Amino acid sequence: MKVLSFFSIKGGVGKSVSSMAFAQILHDDYGKRILLVDIDKQANTSKTFGCYTPDGFTSADLLTAKSLIADKAIRHSDYGIDVIPANFELIRANKEVLLDTLHPQQLRFKRQLAPLRDRYDYCIIDYPIDDNMAVINALVVTDEVLIPIKMDRYALDGMEYVIETIEGIKEFNPNIQLKGCFATMYVRSNLYKEGMSALETSLGLKFLKTPIRQTVKVGESTFEKPFIRYSPTSSAAEDYRKLVAEYLSLE
Repeated sequence: MKVLSFFSIKGGVGKSVSSMAFAQILHDDYGKRILLVDIDKQANTSKTFGCYTPDGFTSADLLTAKSLIADKAIRHSDYGIDVIPANFELIRANKEVLLDTLHPQQLRFKRQLAPLRDRYDYCIIDYPIDDNMAVINALVVTDEVLIPIKMDRYALDGMEYVIETIEGIKEFNPNIQLKGCFATMYVRSNLYKEGMSALETSLGLKFLKTPIRQTVKVGESTFEKPFIRYSPTSSAAEDYRKLVAEYLSLE
């Protein structure tokens, strides 16, 4: 099982949409077995796949449970994707981990997900904008990171911290790789080339060639079903298929 993380500390850049799109395309087009882990307390991914639960086992329990409970937290969606959902219990769970100094704090997801490795081809993790123990635990178990970037005048904001965080995690996960960045909500303009050049020059970031075009269909889909199933022929859906193919070609 390869663990793929869509990580950024900025909101509104397309982490959740990208996580869900990759999961659905890898399942639908490539026949991959997918586990989608939601560690964002807002639980948008969990709700979109119809897997939200206010009181069942969630990713919060993966942080705090003393026994192995990941199998109990898995919910089977109607779209062929298995989901470990999130909810606001993550607020409590993150605090609890910080207070628990008797047990390793960074390796809890790694321990919980280990028994599932032969069951799935990919585990895809959707992140919050927070910097907390769930984020650290998720990066510790991650094989590859993709960073979605909305190319505007603030695209550089926080990127240095994102890179430093990934580098810092190598103390616990020396094999983690930053696979690259990709542009979301793309509109043809000089800003895209200028922003990409600035990020490549200042931080040495590698950009995947495929940008994701902006479309209203993404917003509409949140009321219905996962975006790739809601609008499979839209420009953004087409872009995500190209992006997945490009990502797979890098392996």
